[in-house]
Amino acid sequence: MEIFFRNRSMKKLIPALQLRYLTLRIIGDLLEQYPFQNPQLSILFVDDDQIRAMNKKHRKLDRPTDVLSFPMLEEKKGKEPSDEPTPLGDIVISLESAARQAKEQEHPMKKEIALLLVHGFLHLLHFDDQKPKERREMFSLQQRWMEQFEKKGIF
Repeated sequence: MEIFFRNRSMKKLIPALQLRYLTLRIIGDLLEQYPFQNPQLSILFVDDDQIRAMNKKHRKLDRPTDVLSFPMLEEKKGKEPSDEPTPLGDIVISLESAARQAKEQEHPMKKEIALLLVHGFLHLLHFDDQKPKERREMFSLQQRWMEQFEKKGIF
């Protein structure tokens, strides 16, 4: 398992070590539940200006968003497992948006970051939240994960 972690946020909204620990714990637990051979993914934390530029470039939406996912996972039907890494993709999270949403929802920022990590991870697995039926399925799974993490005292 390879998790590439990078914090490019200029605002110190959460201590760096706490952010790293939370990220590795959440993603590590998620990866334990999925049968990927040598999974590989990257997590990037940015500010609203940075994610706005990415959102404009990749989704043609000129506004900040909380999380972007760039899936790289392809179905490997009929292929034997190998020692080659399985690239899942990239997750980009705006810490500014996370802080704002945590305040709006009146819960800790760590919980909001965990939610965005789970949401982004599910998008890497090609879960979608654009159609009502798919949205219900994705959000149900997301809620189950968040309940498990809360029981573990992660946030």
